[in-house]
Amino acid sequence: MGIAYPHYEEIEHVRPIATIGLVVANVVIYLLTSINNGFLAVEDVWVQAFAFVPAFIMKPEAFYRIFTSMFLHANLAHIFFNMLYLYTFGKQVEVATGARRFLALYFLSGILATIFHTAFIPVEGASSAFIPALGASGAISGVLGAYLLLFPGTRLTMCFFYFFIPFCFTTRAAAYILFWFATQIVQGYLGASLGVAVFAHAGGFIGGIALLPMVLDPERLGMLRVYASMKRFFFNVFFVKPGLGTLSKAILVLLIGLTAVGALYSALVGATTGGVNKILDISAASCTTPSGCQAGYVNESVIVQLNNGKLDYTPISTSEVRVVFNRLNAANLVYNNQYMGRTVDVRLATTGRVQGIPVKVVINATLSYDKFGLINSGSGTVETEVLQCDPITGRCAKGGIMTYSFFVSTAASMVGFQGIPITQLAALAFLVSLGSIVVIGRSEKFEIIA
Repeated sequence: MGIAYPHYEEIEHVRPIATIGLVVANVVIYLLTSINNGFLAVEDVWVQAFAFVPAFIMKPEAFYRIFTSMFLHANLAHIFFNMLYLYTFGKQVEVATGARRFLALYFLSGILATIFHTAFIPVEGASSAFIPALGASGAISGVLGAYLLLFPGTRLTMCFFYFFIPFCFTTRAAAYILFWFATQIVQGYLGASLGVAVFAHAGGFIGGIALLPMVLDPERLGMLRVYASMKRFFFNVFFVKPGLGTLSKAILVLLIGLTAVGALYSALVGATTGGVNKILDISAASCTTPSGCQAGYVNESVIVQLNNGKLDYTPISTSEVRVVFNRLNAANLVYNNQYMGRTVDVRLATTGRVQGIPVKVVINATLSYDKFGLINSGSGTVETEVLQCDPITGRCAKGGIMTYSFFVSTAASMVGFQGIPITQLAALAFLVSLGSIVVIGRSEKFEIIA
């Protein structure tokens, strides 16, 4: 989305204590949670312990995750851009609200972001119920929503980089933020978010708009509006049309309306959809012989979803786990409705297709299945031809033969959206969306720089 730099000719400098404190807290926590990864990415142990998982939303012992997840960031780029946007836009919103009210806006927007993210599971896909969500993006999106109403007429200098060459242009805040919000909605409905919780962003943004009238001090707002108008009058800083004109309001209401429709859909179907979702913990090791696999095991959790006989699963990053899972899946051993509720000894030599290429597979294992035919636990060995794939072209070719030892167990499972109040949360998201539309209808009451 590029880098945005607002111009604030009209707002007197005030030290944004709350904004700076949030930036410092987020950066310090990122450094502590990524130190063992060279500060390039957060360690998995922190994600597993403190990230928000929608499936746990109704467990009292996991409530803390709603707040701790706001201070975790996936990697260096994630923390950099989030803190850049928090400081750039947050300091001016804090000027308008005051530090305490700003913190209330920030954290309440973050909470609403988690509510929207959970409510939109039927839209995003049931497997997202188990995927950890982390980052301050939802709360920062709420700050952007407040900023849009407070300073729609400020100028933003946008810089994009093309082969390290910056291309910059200046636009109004309203135009940029509306464009950003539109991309979140479009990506969410097209399923093109690449694992990013875009409806959390949308929910935080909508929440920030809906919450703004509640956190504003009318007396403080009046003083800032008088100050801004005086500077325009005496110093002729710049003249622009009112920040949110009819077209901008119409676009904003349309986008929020589309979000409300998604919330309504989730509320209606939340109790009847979802399939079977399961987290499989898989440990695997490659070895030269079946008896030589006593060390070097790597572990990864894989989320599988069974819906109407179709099996989907999350991407697997660890090569050993990926090979084992792909071979078991190719041999119809991850899901097999003939094995419902049974424990079976598998002695199988077959040819399965992986990446469209037939590969020889020999499996010796003992596997247990649940009542739906999904693998529940087990262990064994897989001897298989491996594929070597070009990272640029994606083309794969057969390599040598490898043997893998593996163990699999179930960490969690869920039928439909059991334990997640999708209908209630979606109804709340719908009401918050309607509330934000009402606020937009009287946005002129909140504009400081129009």
